[in-house]
Amino acid sequence: MISADELVGRRLEKVTLSLHEHPSADEPSLVHMWLHVSGLGPVRFHTAPDDSIELTLHRPHGDYDMDECGRVVVAPAPPAFPMSGFLGQSIQAVRYIVDRHIDADIGLLLEFDHGRVRVLNLADELVVTVGALPDETGLSSR
Repeated sequence: MISADELVGRRLEKVTLSLHEHPSADEPSLVHMWLHVSGLGPVRFHTAPDDSIELTLHRPHGDYDMDECGRVVVAPAPPAFPMSGFLGQSIQAVRYIVDRHIDADIGLLLEFDHGRVRVLNLADELVVTVGALPDETGLSSR
């Protein structure tokens, strides 16, 4: 595992996603996200059992079939993916997103040269958003 602080000052070069596709779902769900950053290589973002985001230096795996449970496809992030807008920018700061109701770190706020993005573990789902978090959720950044 690596510390989120190790991302600071590094340039985002590429984003790779693993997506779970299932015939019963309208859209695939995000399983993992890799940020390929200067000086580190691919950093995998994964939902951890303690509700946090786990960061590891880990190369993206290949596609795999899950029989009746669907399949997982690994590919570059599309242009519309929230993190794609920050390609080529440096990570200026990283803050932890805290759920005050359970007093736990549940995500990261990554601040880039021109904007910010949030990566959250919400009920074991990896969520990436550029939108603000409403105050009534009990979430804050530190």
